[in-house]
Amino acid sequence: MSERDADGVAGEAAGDSVTAEALRADVGGRELREHLADAEQPQFLLRGSILDIVDRTVPESEDGRRSRKVASSGGVLVTLVTDERVLVLIPRPDTAERLDIDLGAVETAEPESAPGGNERLVLQTADKAYHIDTSRSADGETRDASEFLREVRPEPGSEAGADTPLDTLDRLADLHERGALTDEEFAQKKTELLDRI
Repeated sequence: MSERDADGVAGEAAGDSVTAEALRADVGGRELREHLADAEQPQFLLRGSILDIVDRTVPESEDGRRSRKVASSGGVLVTLVTDERVLVLIPRPDTAERLDIDLGAVETAEPESAPGGNERLVLQTADKAYHIDTSRSADGETRDASEFLREVRPEPGSEAGADTPLDTLDRLADLHERGALTDEEFAQKKTELLDRI
């Protein structure tokens, strides 16, 4: 993405937190935009300091079920929700530890108030739960990011594509109204769906 215009990419984001300045910010010795694939579109940028990972395949009573990642001293844990994945960057001296969660693997996405009042984004996949601190994010961004993730993923237990084209069109219209889809993206998807009716 480093060759793409940061202003243009930021202008297509659903959330106000994705700005050209934020995309040019140093995260682990590289600009944030350099961590993205060429055509990947960032939607929301969340900031915090702690990531807790729960291995759902390990019984609660056993050691190793929960692990914690903390941003290095003075650093900020960055979570970038894109149209392809949730990318978590944990700053380390001169680098950043990366965690990629493919959108197809996300079963649930919910905002949550952690003990002490801090906000976090909780994502669940088939085998893990990710409790991502977002306490340094703008008001409402965690909620908006979780809504975006729920909209782009099928409901748990349902098969992808089980909705009728009109159901899907309703969801896309809602995303368009909230600014998560551009006019062009909405028009393209609408045409595709109407062709299936």
